[in-house]
Amino acid sequence: MTADALIRERVERCRDALIGYADDGLFTNLIDLLADAMHFCDESGEDFHYALAVAGKHYLAELDGEPTEERRMP
Repeated sequence: MTADALIRERVERCRDALIGYADDGLFTNLIDLLADAMHFCDESGEDFHYALAVAGKHYLAELDGEPTEERRMP
């Protein structure tokens, strides 16, 4: 599968999750999901901002078609 096809698949998967997340618009649902993820991280002891930073690295690597293995804090 090409990088573009993988990205398209990820976009559709995210859209599906956001559609089912709440009864608001997609962007409002995205904001609510991110806020809820922050609460989830507080409750579970995870670092939301670290996860967001790693997600940003993955996003850039996916745009460039580069593999990345960084998933957990060292």
